[in-house]
Amino acid sequence: GTTMDPPDAPDGNLRQNVGGNGDGAIELQPLVAASRSNGPMDAPEDDVVPSPSSFARKVARSSEPPASATQVAWARTNAANGTNGAAVENVASALSNEGINNGLQRISLAMQQSYAAARGHFAGEGEGGVASSNGAPPAADSNAAAPADSDKRKKMLLLLMATLFVALLGAGLDKFTAVEAEKELEAGEQDPAFHEHTSDKKEVDKPAIHLINVEGYRPTEMVNASDFILPGTENAPPLSAAKGRPYYPILNHFQHRDPKSPYAQQWGYFDFEDPDPKWDGKMRPHPDFDGVPNRDVLNADFPDSAWQNDEEYMTSFLAQAKLLVNRSIEAVYAEYGVGIPADGSVTLTEEQYVHRDQFAPFVLKETINTPAGGSWSTKKSFDGIARRMIHHIMTGDTFKLTLGGHSAAAGHGAGFNQSYIIEAGHVLEPVFAHLGVEFRAYNFAQGGMGTMQQAMAGMDLRSKETDWIMWDSRMTERPPSIANFFLRQALISGNRAPVLMGEGVNVNEFHEKAGAAIAAQGMGWVPVTVSDEQVKEVPWAAQWLQCARGATTDCKKHEYTAGCWVEREDFKPRPQGAIVGGQAGWHPGNRIHKRRGRMIALIVLRSLAYALDKWETLAAESGYPIAEEHWHVTEYYKSIREKAPTVGGCYGNSWKIGQKRHLEEIEADNNNVTTAADGRNLDEGDFWPSRLCNVPLQGRSLWGPRHNPMESSLLSIMRANDKGDIDPGIKNNAYIDKPCYNPPDRPAPWTVPPSTEPFAPLIGASRRLDVEEHKPRQLRGMDGSLFGNAQGVSTIIDEAEVHISTSIQNTTRVLAEGDEAVATAAVDKNAIVPGYGMNVKWGRPGVCDGSSHHWCDKTCESGCLMGGGQDNRGMVCFDGFSGWVIFDIKNVKSGFIGARMEPWHGPAETPITAAWKEVNNGGNGNYDKTGRERLLHEEYQEQQMHEGVERMKQEIEEDIQHENDPGRRLGGGQSCGMAGDYTFEYAINGTIVSWNQAKFCEHFTRLNYNLDVIKFMDDESKTGNFELAMRMTNVGRAQVMCITHLYWA
Repeated sequence: GTTMDPPDAPDGNLRQNVGGNGDGAIELQPLVAASRSNGPMDAPEDDVVPSPSSFARKVARSSEPPASATQVAWARTNAANGTNGAAVENVASALSNEGINNGLQRISLAMQQSYAAARGHFAGEGEGGVASSNGAPPAADSNAAAPADSDKRKKMLLLLMATLFVALLGAGLDKFTAVEAEKELEAGEQDPAFHEHTSDKKEVDKPAIHLINVEGYRPTEMVNASDFILPGTENAPPLSAAKGRPYYPILNHFQHRDPKSPYAQQWGYFDFEDPDPKWDGKMRPHPDFDGVPNRDVLNADFPDSAWQNDEEYMTSFLAQAKLLVNRSIEAVYAEYGVGIPADGSVTLTEEQYVHRDQFAPFVLKETINTPAGGSWSTKKSFDGIARRMIHHIMTGDTFKLTLGGHSAAAGHGAGFNQSYIIEAGHVLEPVFAHLGVEFRAYNFAQGGMGTMQQAMAGMDLRSKETDWIMWDSRMTERPPSIANFFLRQALISGNRAPVLMGEGVNVNEFHEKAGAAIAAQGMGWVPVTVSDEQVKEVPWAAQWLQCARGATTDCKKHEYTAGCWVEREDFKPRPQGAIVGGQAGWHPGNRIHKRRGRMIALIVLRSLAYALDKWETLAAESGYPIAEEHWHVTEYYKSIREKAPTVGGCYGNSWKIGQKRHLEEIEADNNNVTTAADGRNLDEGDFWPSRLCNVPLQGRSLWGPRHNPMESSLLSIMRANDKGDIDPGIKNNAYIDKPCYNPPDRPAPWTVPPSTEPFAPLIGASRRLDVEEHKPRQLRGMDGSLFGNAQGVSTIIDEAEVHISTSIQNTTRVLAEGDEAVATAAVDKNAIVPGYGMNVKWGRPGVCDGSSHHWCDKTCESGCLMGGGQDNRGMVCFDGFSGWVIFDIKNVKSGFIGARMEPWHGPAETPITAAWKEVNNGGNGNYDKTGRERLLHEEYQEQQMHEGVERMKQEIEEDIQHENDPGRRLGGGQSCGMAGDYTFEYAINGTIVSWNQAKFCEHFTRLNYNLDVIKFMDDESKTGNFELAMRMTNVGRAQVMCITHLYWA
């Protein structure tokens, strides 16, 4: 394995101790071999880098950045004047890679070395310039040679001083460069104030500004998160759920960077421009990546002038990319007081160096059994990740980091945008953007739940393009088979085979048998808090994070800092809460989330550094582009997916998918345990088939957050009635509700340092936060009118940034259309056509897609508009008067259809049928209502919808309080009905099956905590497209049935 320490060299090269440590672990130094007195130092190949953990750590540079103008000038001076090349190169390296302060100290050393070398050179010359065997001059000529030697030494010193002057001038022009900023900073940023670091700081000169043209690279239009449009949402306004949140795609290596930012001047920036002037400010040509699976084009498909072919472009790009990654890793260390900026303005103490080594230990293991403490991965995994990352950079692909978990992982109490997976994304997104990759972090954790309700839908709710997935739900899902199922479906159900991580999950067999890449996140040292006075000297990110024994302050009292609102000039909401709700003993606060997110980001950054090094190494062998076998991903993904079913640990011979519904039955099973060896068929009965472990599952839901919420919505496969309505009870589809106010939120002081302490997301982006430059933008609707809010005040958004997609993808179809459907229903009360009496509980409005790039739940009724919670429990409900609910299920391959159902609700969930006495209100539902009666009905329905959202939120909070209740988790489940007997009917392709309450309860199976399901079809011979219809009869309004998820395979 390889142990990675803090950054090791400002050139971004990964340091390896190839000798290992005797137990199979190879040490990878963190990328700055820092001098104890002089700040970061670019260690020559054979330098010994002092470290408390390894005082004899030899480092090896894998590659060097391209020669700077300063180095070229020196080379010419050397050639013309015969100056000692090694010493001058040492000076060049010092100035170009370290900064002036550190460079001057090494120049002084270089001058001494040069002078000593000059003395040795002249002292060693004999007649004809040949030295004697012992290095001494012939005695007879010593006196005659002395005057000449003295003159040559003087000449050498004069030449060296002249070289030093050229070097200093070149360094000032060559070291500190920046890229012209785009015209407008991204919304939601502010200017941080300066704050003294706990380490000593040095004054450094501010760099000059290097301007290039970036305007030509900027995309000309925005795109939407989803182009899927439900019937009736064609004219939905921007920022509604029907439109998704529009954003500019990332297409190139010329993203925004701010040359005036104090971060850029202290830490450096992505100083890259196209080396070919002909392409200045213009996009280079590229092949049609979308025309082949996984964008795996052939090398021959790249046009001659594509950047992937250009050695000069690639050499410069990779050098800057490595510096970028190194800078971002170092910035995370600096947030906790043990990092060193590129300009050498901070000097660590000996104690800080000890803590630096302890801060984020990481081991890259040679084999899965190599011991490791802290975070780790394997070389085999890093090689697979390198393939993926090189591919994504070469093809401009996306990179998605995904989390599934319970309420603690969701960020309850800390705020959604401060949850740890989103915090990791804050660091990683700008880094990948500079490399031309759109990186997104997604938090799909749900309070009061586990993850199985998502995993049963394969990757449809979590994104089929996930690259890295993490499971964190031990509190609510303790059986290891559940985590195994979650990760297994991630491998086999998506379009990619993601890297696997899990809190307390055994991922080793996925690595050994399937070849999946794996990683594990650990922790390390953090500064401690002792008192309210001492904490002022602790780095901001670590304040009250961990209290020392005997501390006179209480860290717990400072755990939750996220607020609900930051005042703005254009909108005043109803009174907001002081802090985000959801605090509980098992819900970590903001600082804990940030710390864990930084540790995850470091793993990804280290794997990226490894990939960049490998890219250079492969190119040295075969040139650019590197051979397809090293960067194509299709066969790599396919191999892992095909081998994943061979991994043990899922359901099958050892356990069933599902549990009996009553505690006494579970206890009986526990007292009479049987196994496959006893000959028991564990797939029988109403438990779901264990073959679902190894077939790609699909699904739709109204729960959230979920990826691409329009396309993954249960409503996307629900058939509209003959009036064109999915929800006949309200005037407008709730997906087109506009928010109470428009983005962006004002910068939150609890999310960023109150000063210019190091802040990793902005150091990686080379940008700043600036309230003064925040420009208000105006959002207009389809008709050009300004969007308003409850107070009649508009938030302004630039209408040029709003791009409305006109594409319509209507997947709904009706069995009979128009008047024919009405006539059919009138003649035959049992005709399977969509009814008029179902009620859709839409849940939180807005784009609740699990990312921080959302505009979710911005309703005027909210008491915490900036809490960001995306937990969502929508559903479709129907009673005995509602009629049929119909779903069109496509692409069934393994003969399975099932659903998560909730039969315990009352009449409040179907307000549309409140005054009805028969099915569909006798034939036409509420469509006969006109004028004021219709208006009042619609207002009533919308009021009920909002009240339903509040009930949903309360249910989530109640379930969260029971997350630690083993009895509730293991058995019982919810009621099969609350109003006595009823008839539940379902029909597949027109064949109707009827169950009374007792029969329904027999089939109602508990899969997991708060996950109760019904199986509708289980026949491997059945494939294709199916119509699934369901309804309640013989119960009126007394019994309501709701469906939240639909699954098939």
